[in-house]
Amino acid sequence: MNKILNLSFVSVSLLIVCLISTNLIFNKIYAEIFEFNEKDYYTSSDSDSLNSGEKQTNSEDTSMEDDYSSGNEPTNSGEKQTNSEDTVKENCINNQEASVLQTQTSPDSDTYSNNFHFIKKFDREGNLVDSWGMVGSGNGQFLHAHGITVDLQDNVYVSDGENCNIQKFDSNGNFITKWGTKGIGPGKFLQPESMAVDSLNNVYVAEYSDNNIQKFDSNGNFLTMWGQGGEDIGEFKKPWGVAVDSKDNVYVSDQALPRVQKFDSEGNFIKMWGKEGSKKGQFVHQHDITVDPNDYVYVTDGRQNSRVSVFDDQGNFIKMWGSEGKGEGQFIEDHGIVVDKEGNVYVVDTRNVRVQKFDSNGNFITTWGSLGCRDDQFLIPHDIAIDSKGYLYVTDSGKSHFRANYDCNQGNYNENKL
Repeated sequence: MNKILNLSFVSVSLLIVCLISTNLIFNKIYAEIFEFNEKDYYTSSDSDSLNSGEKQTNSEDTSMEDDYSSGNEPTNSGEKQTNSEDTVKENCINNQEASVLQTQTSPDSDTYSNNFHFIKKFDREGNLVDSWGMVGSGNGQFLHAHGITVDLQDNVYVSDGENCNIQKFDSNGNFITKWGTKGIGPGKFLQPESMAVDSLNNVYVAEYSDNNIQKFDSNGNFLTMWGQGGEDIGEFKKPWGVAVDSKDNVYVSDQALPRVQKFDSEGNFIKMWGKEGSKKGQFVHQHDITVDPNDYVYVTDGRQNSRVSVFDDQGNFIKMWGSEGKGEGQFIEDHGIVVDKEGNVYVVDTRNVRVQKFDSNGNFITTWGSLGCRDDQFLIPHDIAIDSKGYLYVTDSGKSHFRANYDCNQGNYNENKL
């Protein structure tokens, strides 16, 4: 009887072991076949919308809460509140999140290699000159480098959409100062995007989530601000690009409204132009804006139209070029744009992971950049600026590419997705 019981016990034990092993194998196979990655979900959804021709206006919005503060508080007090903080989506992180991210997303993590830098400096032929900015929340570090501009002394200003601040460097990447805290009001940001500098080295920042333009001196002291959410004159719905002409007039491109607005340097409205569509002078999804030495205004229309449109300073249409695609002179989400003294135009072609150079008539000259983590490559290039010597500065927002879950340390991505 004992033998029979022992055999029964052994049989049952073996059966349990087999069931557990089978379950583990099944789970592994299931995970490999049906692996779900949250980032992949959102990026594939974004890509599908692009291919289907859907108009998107909030692809860069994420929701984070609590306060994050770094840098210097603005010297001027008083707040102009335009939106309720609990209804605004923003990228800014709080102090605890910043500490965790700085530890977990260190330069030798899975996302970044030891050599990844957020700011890349090139000559006008695309040859790498310098790079700086590791991942983190300290001085000279970034979590989401986005807008970039250069002042008359060739100092470089960079906005960070997650650290919610503006950092200032010399042309060699040496940190000078920074300002900005998370919030609504003077000197505060929810999602700072593009920037521009006037003849007095004042810095204008497009605040995307709180729908305003903020003006600072070159040391980050708050001067003035204007705008609020809405569609009336002087109002914005996700202002993305800002540019300044030779008379210090300010031009703002609005991602969710197909128009350009022109203001004086104090924010007084002058005029606006544009409407939704694909004809001359029309827009679908504007990104950045710049002004050349002759005060011609260039606007990148990054989705569906996938082109560059050029106007005079009164909003009269001059010319346009570009279409959706991967070839020369084509774009998939053209973002940052800048013009050199000779009239050559440089466009950041974000989803094609490159910069393209054109002459003043839009004729293709050259291109550089590819997907990767070397300093002469990009993950998500966004904005571009040029200094007095003709050197170009490009922000790379980092993280993984829209259409490939790229690991900088291992280089494992599917080229067929690009």
